[in-house]
Amino acid sequence: MTLNLADAGVIVLYFVLLLFFGYITRRTKTFTEFAVGKHSVPTMMVFASMAATIIGPGFSIGFTGKGWITGYLFYYMVLAYALQVIVVGIYLAPKLSQHRDCNSLGDVMRKKYGLVAQFLTGIVSVGLCIGFTAVMGKVGGSVLHVVTGWSLGACLIIVTGVTALITFSGGVRATIATEGLQFSVKSIAVAILLLLAIAKAPDGISSIADRANEMTVQGFEGMNAWQVFGIVLSFMLGETLIPPYANRALAAKNENASKAGFIAAGLFCAIWFAIVALLGVVAHSYLPPSTSPDDVFITVAQKVLPVGLFGLLLAAVIAIVMASQESVLNSSAVAFVRDILGPIYSPTERVTLFLAKAATLMFAAVAIYAAQFAPSIIDGLLVLYAIWAPTILLPLVLGLYVKETRPLAGCLSILAGGATSFVWLSFLHEPYQLPAILVGLIASGLAYFGGHIAGSQAIVLKKGEVL
Repeated sequence: MTLNLADAGVIVLYFVLLLFFGYITRRTKTFTEFAVGKHSVPTMMVFASMAATIIGPGFSIGFTGKGWITGYLFYYMVLAYALQVIVVGIYLAPKLSQHRDCNSLGDVMRKKYGLVAQFLTGIVSVGLCIGFTAVMGKVGGSVLHVVTGWSLGACLIIVTGVTALITFSGGVRATIATEGLQFSVKSIAVAILLLLAIAKAPDGISSIADRANEMTVQGFEGMNAWQVFGIVLSFMLGETLIPPYANRALAAKNENASKAGFIAAGLFCAIWFAIVALLGVVAHSYLPPSTSPDDVFITVAQKVLPVGLFGLLLAAVIAIVMASQESVLNSSAVAFVRDILGPIYSPTERVTLFLAKAATLMFAAVAIYAAQFAPSIIDGLLVLYAIWAPTILLPLVLGLYVKETRPLAGCLSILAGGATSFVWLSFLHEPYQLPAILVGLIASGLAYFGGHIAGSQAIVLKKGEVL
């Protein structure tokens, strides 16, 4: 791709402004400020931060690619994701916001199930966040590679490295502030891209609608019921209260800010998914059928957008990748310090902040290496979803509502759900076409209730011994 000088200038100017914005919002003096912004984030910042993380590379570049292949098939399925965000906003995010003494998801799990559950939550959270960082870094690195012609390895280092430095210096408040800016720029640029693509398309709107309907029908015919159910379930549960989102709920200034921010983000998602899926359909008016799905978003933008605006879109795409990475890198560092080191080591506030910042750089380096082996965007996300929901989600949700929780129940649920899903997906390759996330959730639920019953009996025996 040959980049116009004006587009290159817009990209450079955008990132200079972004770095300056990040610098003036980087005042971080304590670990609590680094982790949850002193529990003072208002509604609009919760919404903008959530939306910016959601519309990252998977649900923009990757989702446009799915629209290119299957029309609105994935849009209908991913509406489960938007519904999930709204439901979380109504029922779960306010519950999390009540835990004003917690700086991480593991802190909440410790209060409900003990130190072992906190440690296990920390392990899963760090691994998941590194995986997200790697998948997103590959997308951002690939875009920069196409634009500049530099080696992919160098582009991976640049995108994830700069992200790590911003996160290192500012913590969650700087992350949320820059995400709000990036969210605004990308939302406007992509909306303009879709409107111009439709307006300039040689096909009429009716032809585009017919093409979308035909592709959607063919997409459904190419999948069986279990596959559709598995993808819907993955979108519904796979990102529910993952560490970056849980940290937004914990960082909100009150329960209402948390609730309203999540609900607004869910409603915005439903609109955003329709825009990028339609963009994939419209792209057939401009691009040959041999175009790689992951290249559709950038390639059609180059053909449609005028000089300068294309540069702004490229900058926004790379920046939104970085915004998503900032969230997960910050969450991984917090989980490492609070949930993995916390149960065995209690350093001073100053040392804790230093360890969190050092962990940010360390996990970024691991993600840069892992990004070289990451699969395509949506496929990579679905793998991560299949691990998260069966391990943490069920004991977390039950812990928020069940008054008398049992440590054994939480720990067994995490171990059984995670192990079952991992084996079913990685070694057995989903036999009978049963989705790993479903099998893992069943195992997680059985282990939880088995542990709850065993834990209750242990308490009765202990009381009998005392008597």
